[in-house]
Amino acid sequence: MAITKILARKGRLDIGIDYILNGDKTEQKILTAHQGCEPGRECRQMLETKRDTENMGGVQYYHIVQSFKPGEITAEEANKVGYKLAMRFTKGKYAFIVATHTDREHIHNHIIYNST
Repeated sequence: MAITKILARKGRLDIGIDYILNGDKTEQKILTAHQGCEPGRECRQMLETKRDTENMGGVQYYHIVQSFKPGEITAEEANKVGYKLAMRFTKGKYAFIVATHTDREHIHNHIIYNST
């Protein structure tokens, strides 16, 4: 069973996105999924949504970390589980990115979704 935590972040969105999409941790970004934003344009598109709704202050994004026990799940399965969690959490109304990291003994997902 996965352990999941959610963090509200007021810091820079681009730094969070760059961290979770690190190619060394995501098998060169193969283990990623997107909803409501395009690969390579995630930050720009999320910031455009914030500008369009005049919601540039406060919490910039939410960061979910979902960790699995070693050997519990494959990286591909974890990415699918992360995508389903993000869809359920956002109801498909917020742009998000799922990045599955394989750089540790335990596979884990990082999910960032726009606060706007």
